[in-house]
Amino acid sequence: MKTTPSSKRLTVLAASLLLPVLAHAAEEDGHKLELKVRGIHFDREFENSANDRSQTALGLQLNYESPYFADVIGFGVSGYSVTRLDSSGLVVSDILKADNKGGFHDSFGKIAEAFVKLKHRDLVEVKLGRQLHNSMLLFSSTSRAVPNTYSGGSVSVTPMKGLAFYGAVYNEWSRRADSRFEGFATDRSDEGDIDYIGVVGAEYKNGPIAVNLEYLNAKDFLTKVGLVGSYTFTLADKNKLKLTGGIHTSREAGKLFVTGSESAELDDEDKYAAGARSDNNGQGVYLDLDWRYGNVMLGAAVAKFGGAWIEDNFAGDHGRNPFPTGGVLADMTNRDQTVWMVRAGYDWKDYVKGLRTTVSFKQGTGARNSHVRSLGKADEQELEFDLRYQIPVVKGLNLRYRYLQYRSDKVGLLDGVKEDTTDHRVYLDYTYRFF
Repeated sequence: MKTTPSSKRLTVLAASLLLPVLAHAAEEDGHKLELKVRGIHFDREFENSANDRSQTALGLQLNYESPYFADVIGFGVSGYSVTRLDSSGLVVSDILKADNKGGFHDSFGKIAEAFVKLKHRDLVEVKLGRQLHNSMLLFSSTSRAVPNTYSGGSVSVTPMKGLAFYGAVYNEWSRRADSRFEGFATDRSDEGDIDYIGVVGAEYKNGPIAVNLEYLNAKDFLTKVGLVGSYTFTLADKNKLKLTGGIHTSREAGKLFVTGSESAELDDEDKYAAGARSDNNGQGVYLDLDWRYGNVMLGAAVAKFGGAWIEDNFAGDHGRNPFPTGGVLADMTNRDQTVWMVRAGYDWKDYVKGLRTTVSFKQGTGARNSHVRSLGKADEQELEFDLRYQIPVVKGLNLRYRYLQYRSDKVGLLDGVKEDTTDHRVYLDYTYRFF
């Protein structure tokens, strides 16, 4: 096993120096200082048993954010670290960072967030530096030991109550299982090719109505557009029914979109010579219905795809799948595919305080090869059981267990369809807020 002593020492040193300073500063109103601890375990079984693996790790985050001094400027800094507790099977960077010698790094650390924030009244807010991002088509995933973060700038403008415009431009990112920041790349590049990832969007909320429009541009590689609208009906006895509809597109955007640059989702290798320009004109639409009555939640959704809609925005990114029918273990956004989803949830607070469970099932049919329909077809399905428990004896302590089972029936070539997989994922989270 390999360690990363320099990055580990950097994080420990930064934390030891910053903690007393920040704790003293946080005695003033508006300062925020918190410690997040996550124990995480993945146990993954595949149709090909050679891919089976298990990884267990401890993730730590020490997060500080100042108030706005003079109501204009502030800053934030966060140190992340991940420590290997156990591992077996295939060496792949799921939770842990794999090295090039067939093992895992024992630990790594990084200054994952370091930003300056600016604002003008309640109209404009700007953030410059390393930061988290969360929008329709780009986000910092929280499904591993620590989130991924981005380096660049973001802005939000709120001209009136209920209406907001936002944008961001990033030129580097740090993976969930890595210590370094790096440029954005495609699957055909070992180093950064994509100069930047840009996002612009608008959100409108007024009573039961909500609308979100967003555009994403991975420079010279891929563009995406998403439009989502919802309406919430308030019925008798606190009964609520929410209807949501959305349309999302993905399209090639230039010289970097060549054969193999998006190898996990497109079947372009049989249509083009290696390295030749490829194409994508993906589109998906969906309708989602969510009904909540007391402790019960029921939902159903259907999505239909024309061309294959690409989830990843760049290499190593698992994107954000905005479709309620999207799978966890496979995207389920293939060409000509129709996907149905049903879900049911229950809050057990009347019997066990803090316990909630959700079950969902997704069935996708009619998927076809993304470039030549006759070369491949498939059906796929995914079952998910999600248990969340806020442990009452310790404030800030939460347990989550996810069971995921994915099955596919594929004939021919269709890269967007994966092998059969069963996952057990366990998260034990604790958050302590100093101030």
